[in-house]
Amino acid sequence: MLIGRRKMVGASACYLLAAGPALAQRLQRPVRVGFLSPTRPTDPDLQQLRLGLQKLGWDEGRDYIVRARFANLDTQLLPALLDQLLQEGIDVLVAYGAATRVVPVAQRSVPVVFSFSGDPVAAGYVRSMAKPGINATGNSQLMWELVGKRIQLLREIAPRAKRTLVVQSPDHPGETEERTRTQSAAGQLGLELMVRPVRDRATLETALAEGAASGCDSMLCFTDSVTIANRRIIADHARRLRVPAVFPRREFCEAGGLVSYGPNVPALISHLARFIEQIAAGVPAGDIPVEWPTVIETVINNRTATEIGVRIPLNVMARADELID
Repeated sequence: MLIGRRKMVGASACYLLAAGPALAQRLQRPVRVGFLSPTRPTDPDLQQLRLGLQKLGWDEGRDYIVRARFANLDTQLLPALLDQLLQEGIDVLVAYGAATRVVPVAQRSVPVVFSFSGDPVAAGYVRSMAKPGINATGNSQLMWELVGKRIQLLREIAPRAKRTLVVQSPDHPGETEERTRTQSAAGQLGLELMVRPVRDRATLETALAEGAASGCDSMLCFTDSVTIANRRIIADHARRLRVPAVFPRREFCEAGGLVSYGPNVPALISHLARFIEQIAAGVPAGDIPVEWPTVIETVINNRTATEIGVRIPLNVMARADELID
C-alpha cells in the first residue's frame, strides 16, 4: 500500500532562538544573508526563506538583510552572480536548486546553506549527510524510498499501462541511483520504461515526441532543473495525449499535471532558516547534519483527471493532501 502522507518531525532542540539577534548585536549590524537562485525574482523561494526567519523571531532590517541574485533560468550566470554577492559581503550564502552547483567554490569563502533535489554526497557538496565536513550544509529534496512509491502510484491510477516514458537529466546528481531504483520497481510491476535524457528544452521536446511515437501510455518525471523549468510543457504534453503521469513535486500539478507525490519544497526552503540560525550562533556549517525531507505530500489535479478521462481510485483520493479542482 502506498503511503500518501508523512508527518513533520520536530526540530532539533539545539536550535538557538536568539541566534540572529545575538549575532546582529555582536556585529553591530544585521546578519548579511546572500540568496542565490536559478529562477526568477517572481518565484516564491525567497519569500519562503523570509517566512522561516520570521518564525524564528528574526526581523528583517534589524537582525538580518538579504542580498539576492536570480539567474532567470540561465545557469551560466551563476558564477558571476556568486562573485557579486561575495564582493558585496555576506555572512552566509543560501543556494537553491540548480544554483547549488556553486557550493564547492562558495564554501571556500563563506558558510553555505543549500536545498536541491539531488544527492549532496554524490554531488560532492558534503562528505556525508551526518557529518558534512566542509563549510556547507542544508537539506535534500530527494528520498530514495519515494522512487518506488511513485511507480506504485502510477500503477494504481493506470492499471493497464504497459510502457512508461521517463524524462530525466543525466547531469543531475543522484540520477543514476534514481534511475536504477525506478527500473527495478517498474520491472516488479510489469512496466516497461523508455528512459530519455533531457538537457534543455530542445532535447525535452525530442524526448516527448519519441515517447508519443513509440506508443508510451504513461509518464514519469524526475526532479531536476530542466524538468522543473519546463514543467508546463511536460504537463501539457501528457494532458494532450491523455496519458496518466506521476510527478515528483506539487508544482507540476499546479501546472496541469495529473498527480504528484514528493516533498513539500516550500517547507524545505522555509526550514533553511534553522541552518542559518545555527551558523549565526557559531556552529560550523560542516558540523550541522544535512537533512532529508520531513513533509511528503500527494497532490491530485481533478481537472486534469476529468479532461483526460482517468478515474482516480478512491483509496488514492483518500490519501491526497490536496485536490486541485
